[in-house]
Amino acid sequence: MRFSFDHWSFDLLGGCFGIAIGLGLVRFDFGIVGSLMVDAKWINIEDIGKLAAINMLGYLAGAIQQACIKRRQISSRFVFAGLIVIMISIILEGRYINLTSQSILRLLCGWGAAQLVAGLPSVALERVPPNWRRQATGVIMSGGGVGALLGAVAIGTFSPTSAPTAWNVLALLTAFLSLPTIKLMLTNFKLQANCTKSNFKAASDVKSKSKSRSLGLSILFIITGFVFMQIGQVPVILYEPLIAIKKIGLTPIVSSNVDGLFGFGLIMGGLIPSMTTSRLTTKAFLPLISLFGLSGVILFGATQHASTLSISILLIGVWDMMIGALTIDRLGQLCNEELQRRYWAFATSFGSLGFIIFSTSTSQLSATNINLVLTLGIVAVVIHVLLEFMQCLIVIKPRSPIASYGSDK
Repeated sequence: MRFSFDHWSFDLLGGCFGIAIGLGLVRFDFGIVGSLMVDAKWINIEDIGKLAAINMLGYLAGAIQQACIKRRQISSRFVFAGLIVIMISIILEGRYINLTSQSILRLLCGWGAAQLVAGLPSVALERVPPNWRRQATGVIMSGGGVGALLGAVAIGTFSPTSAPTAWNVLALLTAFLSLPTIKLMLTNFKLQANCTKSNFKAASDVKSKSKSRSLGLSILFIITGFVFMQIGQVPVILYEPLIAIKKIGLTPIVSSNVDGLFGFGLIMGGLIPSMTTSRLTTKAFLPLISLFGLSGVILFGATQHASTLSISILLIGVWDMMIGALTIDRLGQLCNEELQRRYWAFATSFGSLGFIIFSTSTSQLSATNINLVLTLGIVAVVIHVLLEFMQCLIVIKPRSPIASYGSDK
């Protein structure tokens, strides 16, 4: 068999590394850098939640934009633009230390991250054979863990106490991880240029048929369940370093290593669906893994020791990424690729809106009553579990054109 860099498996690498940038470096690792920014007197402790909310406001704008884009060519162009914006923003965030500049750059970075997270999976999956869809989706989404793990380890190793150096570390990682993603996008642009008008007409025909078969109630539960998962993880993403250092008494280096477990859990969460037997359908897998998430957030809220904190962080990481990967795959079972991209963009849009509301409304509580913030996060995850069970109880017939790996019979 002749080796070729043009094989569709390399598309997965580009998708994986792009998600590593959009989720791992931009979103998950901000909690680590935010804590260092507080120590350096760049911002106040309450500003971590505010900057995270601003970042998610940009993410919301980008995700809504992706949801409203109907042409795949335009979507791909914005994905590429989002990657460039992220690279520039991260470089500048280590140099402009006032809150106003940080807010603007966090907003731009969030917009770019949304382009990658909402638009890149469909680009990376475009050439993947139907029977490899669930595995491929898991590999792509595991990139969020790759980025979070690399960022946490790199910051803990090279810059455990310096905010400016931590931003420089993230900038170098972003440049390195962007290379396969740039190759993927250039390949995609080339394929689009070679497409004939008949291809677009055929895709449009499939879209209209799939849209008429959309199962609104099931899709509503799936999207809403994903939204409450996003809300429930806010306390972990934003305030884990504060809890680890101030409540448990860990050093910044040890706390950063614990954050690395979250990244490792994200990687596992992306890869587990790709290795699980097809007898465990995606429909049934969603409520099952939501229980792991509930266990993780309860353990996180009650933690008093480094060992229980580590276990909870690992469980939450697995839950986070598995829900994302399985949600994308489940949507792909219910509609065609174009609608899958748009529904996924809607899910991330509402998820980011929930993140904004929760992080903003609880930002003042983070300094006075962090336990209440943790309790509210647990309540959100309980709702998430109920919604995932509700979507599983709906009897549906999956669409026939493309059946992904692990699709329901």
